[in-house]
Amino acid sequence: MKQLFLIIFSVQFTFSIAQIEEFPFKESSLLWKIEGDGIKKGCYLFGTSHLIEKEYFIFPDKLKKIVAKSENLMMELPGVPDQREAMKYILLPEGTFSDFFSTAQMDSIYQWAELNLHLNKTAFDASMSKMKPFVVIQLATQMHFMGKTESYELSLIEIAKKNEISINGLETVEQQMSLFDELTKEQQAEMVMEGIRNPTQSVAMLKKMEEIYAAQNIDGLYTYINEEQGVLQEEQARFLDERNKNWIPKIKETCEGRSTFIAVGAGHLGGPNGVIRLLQKEGYTLTPVKL
Repeated sequence: MKQLFLIIFSVQFTFSIAQIEEFPFKESSLLWKIEGDGIKKGCYLFGTSHLIEKEYFIFPDKLKKIVAKSENLMMELPGVPDQREAMKYILLPEGTFSDFFSTAQMDSIYQWAELNLHLNKTAFDASMSKMKPFVVIQLATQMHFMGKTESYELSLIEIAKKNEISINGLETVEQQMSLFDELTKEQQAEMVMEGIRNPTQSVAMLKKMEEIYAAQNIDGLYTYINEEQGVLQEEQARFLDERNKNWIPKIKETCEGRSTFIAVGAGHLGGPNGVIRLLQKEGYTLTPVKL
């Protein structure tokens, strides 16, 4: 049966392979137009950044108009969860934050929290004891960039609501949070310790990612992410590759039904297993759109 399938579809298969872009992209952009059999209306793929300073925020009128003309907005999540819903996923079901760490590690965390979160040991325990480990690093990052950032998700949702565009998600909050919950206790602890060992370096890394993002270098961003060592690099298959592959059937279905603007983290677009090349393997043509 497999041989028969290959014979019958050999012409189409050869055509699909020929359309896959070599690495790295000769032309790159944050915005890509998706075309192919079954797509009757405009369908676009856009790479966002979940944390981006205002000076690197790319959201020109051209992009706003494309979003406004769409019938459907598809993001990683179907909107921004409210505080009550979010709390369900960031609180530990049992135990405390300190259960993940040794005494020496907790001493380091207390010192770090005093300097970076302005919380002494008592205040840190009172506010963070029931939080999952990854929340601490996210909180520190948000505090560092407080007042300096823009949100793609909120900006897109605003346009969608104004123009009565439906909003859908490729994943649920529960699915995203499970990525962290399925890490071992040791991995979760190490992820926190990676962030506090050298906070200056962590900020510098984020800055470098913003610069690559602003240059709209999708494959360059993928390469930079993969050069970094640590827990997230070890778990790349789950955090990036597997999710990308899971999204493809949903993207195909929505694009073949109505005009759709798809917005996901730019780190998901580039690389051999990025959304762009996975769609090209399915026979679609993706063309970078200059912004």
